[in-house]
Amino acid sequence: MERHRNVEVKARLRDPRKAEEVLASLGAVRSGLLRQVDHYFEVPKGRLKLREVEGLGEVELIYYERADEPGPRGCDATIIRLPKADAEPLKRILPVKAVVRKRRSIYELGRVELHLDEVEGLGAFLELEIRLGPDLSEEEAIRLAKELLAKLGVEERDLVPYSYGDLMASKRGDIGGGGIRVLWAPWRMSYVVRAHEVKGCLFCRLQEGSDEENKVVYRSDTCYVVLNIYPYNTGHVMVAPYRHVACPSELTDEELLDLWRTVGLAIRAIKEAYRPHGFNVGMNLGRVAGAGVEDHLHVHVVPRWLGDTNFMPVLASTKVISQHIDDMYRALKEAFA
Repeated sequence: MERHRNVEVKARLRDPRKAEEVLASLGAVRSGLLRQVDHYFEVPKGRLKLREVEGLGEVELIYYERADEPGPRGCDATIIRLPKADAEPLKRILPVKAVVRKRRSIYELGRVELHLDEVEGLGAFLELEIRLGPDLSEEEAIRLAKELLAKLGVEERDLVPYSYGDLMASKRGDIGGGGIRVLWAPWRMSYVVRAHEVKGCLFCRLQEGSDEENKVVYRSDTCYVVLNIYPYNTGHVMVAPYRHVACPSELTDEELLDLWRTVGLAIRAIKEAYRPHGFNVGMNLGRVAGAGVEDHLHVHVVPRWLGDTNFMPVLASTKVISQHIDDMYRALKEAFA
């Protein structure tokens, strides 16, 4: 039996080839290429998985406890190595939550082990593991991990707080347990942390500069459509008038007609891009009604699918799986064309 404490971090990888190039430039050594199958089991606390590696005659039963937080954090792990013949009885006896198959490239860079993972059904990911010891504190390891993430071009929105087992289970819509299993909307963390730092009117600022940078997917004569970069669901957009008004009653007849015409165009574009089962369409007028930006009117258009998250604030027993904002922009820009 082996016990240890690491600092770990997981992130979505938008360009695996570029990551490989950066690792080579940093002097990282590729030490292995493995095909792994992990069976995640239902447990009341922490996470338990059985790992099988192609070509090896033994398996690993791994139990670990780690906070569901984006970014580098501590992880306590216990590993028990067993003969491969013991794998099948365990899979029959223990309730399986998810099965994760992946191709893992392992790199070594000093004290850091880096994994470039291609996970079946989920995509490309980066993992960092830094083993703690008498000569390396957790604070130092977290600082080292953050430095490496920056060099690899990992942004805050790429960080993933959950295990592959959680992501795979939520992808199936297998919530279970009567409570929230996965709530994953990575960009909303930036909003929660930095909302108080926003100066001036967001919707007035979005009218300036590059549409691609601001994620503006469509413009009409009096209003525009912009992606919500802290989305409640994939394809969530907002329709806002150019003029700085807080209430529909302040719009001219022309502006009001154009606003709702553009909402209709947004629904049509989202249908073409994502084929949702339904929509939530509405606005929050005033802070007491839940408006994040209360002095500039905007209409939320949120696509919905069976089994997805409710339109906030009804969040019990739900999950959010969000496509990267850049991919959303390209898909909707094309649909509006």
